[in-house]
Amino acid sequence: MTLLQYEIFKTVIDSGSFTKAGDKLGLTQSAISHAIKGLEAELNLTLLKRGRSGVSLTSEGERIIGFIRQILNLSEKMKQEAGRLNGLEVGAIRIGTFPSVSAYLLPSIIEKFHSEFPAIQVEFYEGGYNELKQMVSSNIIDISFLTNNDAENLDFIPLFDDHLHVILPSAHPLKSKKKISIQEIASDPFIMPKAGCDELVKELFKKNNLKPNVYCEIADNQTIIAMVQKNLGVSVVPEIVMHSNINDLNSVELKEECFRAIGLAVPNLNHVSPAVAAFIELTKSMLNRNN
Repeated sequence: MTLLQYEIFKTVIDSGSFTKAGDKLGLTQSAISHAIKGLEAELNLTLLKRGRSGVSLTSEGERIIGFIRQILNLSEKMKQEAGRLNGLEVGAIRIGTFPSVSAYLLPSIIEKFHSEFPAIQVEFYEGGYNELKQMVSSNIIDISFLTNNDAENLDFIPLFDDHLHVILPSAHPLKSKKKISIQEIASDPFIMPKAGCDELVKELFKKNNLKPNVYCEIADNQTIIAMVQKNLGVSVVPEIVMHSNINDLNSVELKEECFRAIGLAVPNLNHVSPAVAAFIELTKSMLNRNN
């Protein structure tokens, strides 16, 4: 058995097909199929189910894939450590992120990371909190931006508290107030966030025994902002979203203390690769400097 066979098997599972795995690895479909058959023969197990809709793991494959991911992760860490010992920063890092971080934080962080570590390859995976947590736990990705509440059994490196803000149309009668309570906007048409901070917003209404007048539910922050700008309702969004240039819109602090603690999550902080350690330190440094 070889590391190449492991890499091919992992890529087939992650991409969902032999063809996509071949495109990513620069191999023919025949070479992909040959490697998988060789791996199955050496293990004396059937690892994949092949069908018209693609490939999926057998029950045996489900048990084997975790070991293969661990082996490949250890191999990558060894390469990175060898590179560091030789005075070179090399390797790859797989980063998970959710939409608001992707839009407002990640571009400047990655730009700086690329300038300091040009030989390290970076891959991104965007998703919801639960999906990202599962991907870190399963070693599909190396590190992810997450909230403290969602990190659970992972090691969590806190970065900053992201407070919620009320956003109002330019003509709203409460636009000049310094702070607004959730009760003051409970009767307004409310554009409910559908991903990210929606649980915080819903809990805020619940704690105050209020039922929001939900006009619609939207996942994308920019769409929420555009709808508020068109006077279709009010909303509550994370402070991080307010860093973009927003015209014809008023952002007002909430009287109620409500925030999500954003940070980085890894399976075990004591066993991260040099590339992951470098990403953690650079991210902390940049955010501390900006704060």
